[in-house]
Amino acid sequence: MEKLIQILQLLGSYRIPAVIFSVEVFVAVCLLLAGLSLGGGYHYRNFRANRGGKRARQAKKIFFERDREPELLIRRKDRYPEFQTESFARVFGVTKEQMQADLTCFLDQVEEDFGKKLWKSYQRWDGKSEFETEIQLKDSERWYRIRVLRSRDEQYDWFRFADITQYRTQITQTEEKLEKAEEVSQSKTTFLSNMSHEIRTPMNGIIGMLTLAHGKLNGHQAEPYIERAEQLSQYLLSVINDILDMSRIEAGKIELEKKAFSLQAMAEQLRAMFQKNIEAKGVAFSVELQDFDLDWVIGDELRLSQVLVNFLSNASKFTSSGEIRVVFRQLLKENGRVSLMMRVHDTGTGMDASFVSRIFRPFEQENSHIARQYGGSGLGMAITDQIVRLMGGEIVIDSMKGRGSDFTVYLTLPIAENQNVDKQALEEERAVESFDYQGMHILMAEDNEVNAEIAVSILEMDGAKVDTVVDGQQAVEQFESCPPGTYDFILMDIQMPVMDGRTASRAIRAMNRPDAKTIPIFALSADAFVEDQRLSAESGMNGHFSKPIDFEKMKKEIGKILIKGKRVGA
Repeated sequence: MEKLIQILQLLGSYRIPAVIFSVEVFVAVCLLLAGLSLGGGYHYRNFRANRGGKRARQAKKIFFERDREPELLIRRKDRYPEFQTESFARVFGVTKEQMQADLTCFLDQVEEDFGKKLWKSYQRWDGKSEFETEIQLKDSERWYRIRVLRSRDEQYDWFRFADITQYRTQITQTEEKLEKAEEVSQSKTTFLSNMSHEIRTPMNGIIGMLTLAHGKLNGHQAEPYIERAEQLSQYLLSVINDILDMSRIEAGKIELEKKAFSLQAMAEQLRAMFQKNIEAKGVAFSVELQDFDLDWVIGDELRLSQVLVNFLSNASKFTSSGEIRVVFRQLLKENGRVSLMMRVHDTGTGMDASFVSRIFRPFEQENSHIARQYGGSGLGMAITDQIVRLMGGEIVIDSMKGRGSDFTVYLTLPIAENQNVDKQALEEERAVESFDYQGMHILMAEDNEVNAEIAVSILEMDGAKVDTVVDGQQAVEQFESCPPGTYDFILMDIQMPVMDGRTASRAIRAMNRPDAKTIPIFALSADAFVEDQRLSAESGMNGHFSKPIDFEKMKKEIGKILIKGKRVGA
């Protein structure tokens, strides 16, 4: 009050006009609010309350005479159309009299399925839940969304029709674009699958022939040339794999496996792969596991190994003195998941900060001198980054020119339930190391003559007897014609004429004979991706080996399955 008196004193002779002006403003605002309440909310409240009488009917009429969208008011007790807007009559082509004669006549202008669905749903509606549906007009592109409201006294239902034609058109256009994008993506996938097959098949022949030739030389003066050719073939294969991997990543077609694997076994595998060559250069090499109280996790072991192998390959390439150290560290364990840190540290040439910022771009290398001296496709780091992202992790790089580099992966993986390796598993592992094909009878389906010749030669060198056929149909007939127990296992190419390998595998599994369900069947395929392995497993195959075939790795995998099968059978 004192402040108000002070303000009036400051106004002096102007205080009386100021007070009068303030009162006028206040009165004007009150009148405006009262007008809005009577003009807009009055009609809606009267509709909702629906107290009856002439005044209520006039309010409803004023309310529905607004011609923004089609609207309809129905009296529930006798399904009588009390009011309809002019736009309702225009859209549905019905008069008030026609509606009074037949309330559902407006549905004649609606596509039949939508009209039936609308009226059945309305008749079942309890008036409490939200009622909303969409309809399309007959022989038209126009769409409407219908919302029905019930009055508070439950005597009236109010139908509101909103034009959503533009919205539906946008949805249709988006769906068409999505369909086209999926077709393009599928075309890319098909192309990549075909390219993988066409490239890997001859590569399998080249590497296989070099392997056979190398085995026959026994110290011949040409042996170094064969060894060099084998190295170049493996390098070419790695470039091909990088290109195919990058293409599939860009097409969104990379799938990750979710299998239990041992971190300790992975660390030992990295040690076996790199220790000899790195230490031969006079560089110290170590692999450490720190702060672990578990070993088995669930994830894609092959892809994670690919990441670390890429880091180690670069470290080995650019480090001529000092050390290369690999560290696995357990960070946090909670809710059945474990956070891991995996770091590759080297004291090599290091990198400029400007290159570190773009190192994950495809085909990126620090400079042309590096490319000429060390080679490489420039795809390895781009693929590595995408793989880690797919796993939900991240890569952190710390590098200084002339001081070396640290490549660190931070990743969280589910913890495998079984953390114990039993004695039987260790015995099986030792048995696999000494496994060979001596005395085994193998059925092989392979339509490529060169690949068949290579596989037969290598298998026979290891003591096996091999029967060959050229398509899946012949494989099925050959297996069916022989007594149970004739073959120890089957090697099945996937892409073959007449009948493909997966169809043949399903046909064999469906036979009514004792060994049809148990004989191991292995895919030999130029299709090398996770989804291809899954398709092979779904067709009843026990394993999937990608071309070019690593015959030593294949022997271990087959040995593992055969030894385990014998133990189960015993």
